Amino acid sequence: MSLNRSADNEIRVVSNSIIENTIQMISKATTNIDCFIASDFTTVIDPEILSLKLLKLKQKGLKLRMISDIGMKDDSFYRGFVNYFDIRHFDQIGCNIILIDGTNFMTFLANTKNKFRLLHISDKSFVSAQQFLFDSLWRIALPFKEKIKEIEYGHRKSFTKNISKSSDILNIMRRSITSSIDEILVLFSEYEHLMHSKKFRILNLLEEATRNGNKVRIIVYCENNKIKDGLKIMFNEKFPHISVQFLQKSLQTKMTTMIFDRRTFLDVSTDTNSNKRLQGIMGPSVYSNNEIKLNSLISIFEFLWIQSDIDNQKIIKEAYFKLFRGFSLPDETYKRNWMFETTKQKE
Repeated sequence: MSLNRSADNEIRVVSNSIIENTIQMISKATTNIDCFIASDFTTVIDPEILSLKLLKLKQKGLKLRMISDIGMKDDSFYRGFVNYFDIRHFDQIGCNIILIDGTNFMTFLANTKNKFRLLHISDKSFVSAQQFLFDSLWRIALPFKEKIKEIEYGHRKSFTKNISKSSDILNIMRRSITSSIDEILVLFSEYEHLMHSKKFRILNLLEEATRNGNKVRIIVYCENNKIKDGLKIMFNEKFPHISVQFLQKSLQTKMTTMIFDRRTFLDVSTDTNSNKRLQGIMGPSVYSNNEIKLNSLISIFEFLWIQSDIDNQKIIKEAYFKLFRGFSLPDETYKRNWMFETTKQKE
């Protein structure tokens, strides 16, 4: 390893083992990591290697923030990092800088041969100035979700894919859940469809999505009160962050519908009478971002969500009144003599 140090050890330049040194420094973070990330970041450090370390830091409760110039071509890259970082957009970020605990500064320098070196500075006055710059830009930078919506509305092309292969349907479902950043809506026309989703660990992915900041709501049709009570217990114990409502009336079609970030949807035809193999459960499906169909599905979901909530309130009221029905409560009269005396009367 080629290493140059200043006399007071506050500045050093690393020519070899850049990844190892970067990971080592990040591992020492105790409170927060702030980053400026440019488009060439992946040529310096493998995101998968970094993600493993970031996951551990996130679990320890460290605050992770990133400012970058988010473009359409980088969309998938940032959707991976959004699980760890609070990300904001700022135009023309052209360098990769990592600030650790407000005490250490790291950046990557490229020479004419495009070979990178790691510059590490721990000088307090220099690092404080860089931290001040980051905090100032952070206050005016655009939040990640808003930037993604801006990009998609500006560049989005309508698409509709008809899918018949069950494994492809499941892959799209999983990929869409893990890449969602805001909200996932799910409608099961039969409770059996929900149980099949549990078997294929779709519910586990949805629960994990809630931990990454997504709001997940599920509507499922189920009239059987015993089964419904069992489902409620299952969600409370295994998927506590998912909001669930139950429909009292059957839907006309046998479908599982998923809406991701209100920008794409997956309509899966299902067969509860088939065997438990994946190929028998999932039928012809549609994956699309068609705006008219999407808005229609969102409206239907929101209507059913309100309706199921109203039905649930009715059930609670009926149970309440049934509890007191038949009780013969006696008529009782309560009397009390109120006497007020003035101070003079007491004297």
